[in-house]
Amino acid sequence: ESGIDDMFNFETFANSMICLFQITTSGGWNYLLFPILNKEPDCDPKKVHPGSSVEGDCGNPSVGIFFFVSYIIISFLVVVNMYIAVILENFSVATEESAEPLGEDDFEMFYEVWEKFDPGATQFIEFSKLFDFAASLEPPLLIPKPNKVQLIAMDLPIVSGDRIHCLDILFAFTKRVLGESDEMDALRVQMEDRFMAANPSKVSYEPITTTLKRKLEEQSAKVIQRAFRHYRLRKPVCNTSYLYKDEDVFPSKSEMAFDKLSLSLTLEKIEKSSSTTSPPSYDSVTKPDKYEQEKSE
Repeated sequence: ESGIDDMFNFETFANSMICLFQITTSGGWNYLLFPILNKEPDCDPKKVHPGSSVEGDCGNPSVGIFFFVSYIIISFLVVVNMYIAVILENFSVATEESAEPLGEDDFEMFYEVWEKFDPGATQFIEFSKLFDFAASLEPPLLIPKPNKVQLIAMDLPIVSGDRIHCLDILFAFTKRVLGESDEMDALRVQMEDRFMAANPSKVSYEPITTTLKRKLEEQSAKVIQRAFRHYRLRKPVCNTSYLYKDEDVFPSKSEMAFDKLSLSLTLEKIEKSSSTTSPPSYDSVTKPDKYEQEKSE
């Protein structure tokens, strides 16, 4: 009758599980309850069912109502709502993590990329590999190329052998994303503890310079070299001008002609070698008008 038939019934375990699943989904559970509410004179307690030892088609209304009400409350209002609560909690956690600039996945990604550049687990990479490493990361730690100026401006400590430690790079990249904040110190301590847990044998090192100092030293060396080259270009002219300053007797015309010819050949040779091998002088870059005037003279 109604929802009770040869498949949907409570005679066997398999059929009972099918009925319970239907009740859990709240799909037509009332059709399973109606036959259980039948009682005399609406049913026949001595009705014979061929192929079954059960007699009659009457139900037990009190037991049926208690079972259905209790099962629906437990399955629908408790179990289903518990799953909904778990889903909402996970959603809120995911929302909070997405709102934060950096998360656990970002740090794991950093260490995964680091393993490719430091397969020997030395905790250091060469300074020349820093630019490729920064470009291999994923946002928000990614620093795409050209990134040389940005990385040098971070003033990363450099140890002997032109190497940089893993933690120094991670701290600098994290500071670039989060900026200056009070939470940076606490986050730095947490990252150090986590790094020590993953690498118990932390390598001790003593920085000898930084990326910014190294760049300033290179620029200073270039300025000195350009100034020295410019000085060497002017020196032959000065030496020739004062060649006969302290002599009492002036040289003869033939000697002056020979010196003039030697001077012109020397200047021509110097200018030729300077134009092919030497970079432009410091004054030629900073004071082009003055340099052109001196060259024409």
